[in-house]
Amino acid sequence: ICGSDLHSYLEGAFVAPGQVMGHEFSGKIVEMGKEVQGVKIGDRVTVMPLTICGRCPRCLEGSSHLCEIGLAESVAYGLPGAFAEFVRVPNVILGSNLFKIPDNVDDAAAALVEPLAVALHAAKMSAPGPSDTCVVLGLGSIGLNTVQMLKALGAGRVIGIDISPVRLKLAAQLGADITINGREVDALEAVTEITGPGAYGVGARADIVIEASGVGALLNQAVSMTRAGGKLRIAALYEGDVMVPANQIVQKEMSVSGTFAYRGEFAQVLSLLASGRIQAAPVITHTFALDDIEQAFRTQLDKDVSIKVQVAP
Repeated sequence: ICGSDLHSYLEGAFVAPGQVMGHEFSGKIVEMGKEVQGVKIGDRVTVMPLTICGRCPRCLEGSSHLCEIGLAESVAYGLPGAFAEFVRVPNVILGSNLFKIPDNVDDAAAALVEPLAVALHAAKMSAPGPSDTCVVLGLGSIGLNTVQMLKALGAGRVIGIDISPVRLKLAAQLGADITINGREVDALEAVTEITGPGAYGVGARADIVIEASGVGALLNQAVSMTRAGGKLRIAALYEGDVMVPANQIVQKEMSVSGTFAYRGEFAQVLSLLASGRIQAAPVITHTFALDDIEQAFRTQLDKDVSIKVQVAP
């Protein structure tokens, strides 16, 4: 269950009534069209759920994850998703939207390739270096996975911030060098103490900040945590409009960018999982049968006990 699924469950966001959700999944091929090449019945696979047109300006420039047809024809967004016994994947191309699972990667881990790809994309857009101090705000599935992706890409120091002791403990297990409980201390003050104050004594001086909480107040703090000339990457969705300290962004001449989905990261994620450089299992806290999917969603909403809840048809 993805964070965007929770927005759909609670608010009806992103989907029409009656939509079968579920865009993070793996499974075995049980039937295939005659034009499909490179795979066979019984192969274990995972799927990139976005459907692209290949013709719009964004696709032609290589940014197919920003395809202008949007989500209307994607698996779980327009087309039926994987919260079901079977799911149909259209226009299959091996290595593009369908990927074989290595033998040493289990099905549960393979179902997390999609959110891991989101995290890898966010980390790659940040381009961390060995001398960089990176901050990840919000240690849900995307935030936790971003912690380990930053370390896999060579980030020097990673700070994880959340209010859940369970998530903070797991962040340390996945590579965070420092964790901060935002319920116990002021997160901005804590980061400032670690990095030193920012220019003109305003805020902190983290080189890279990734906002993954979806909390408007934390986006404001993320701006203040970022050093002059630093990078802020926004990897979350928000409920309604969010006010940000625009003057700080201008005066710091900082780079601010959203980071959406993935841009060819699925194969790299599978390689990282197979090599053991990243982990999926620690993030999975609960697994429910398809018949118990409502309880699965309610459990996913409880941030004090769950991180990633999976559904196994």
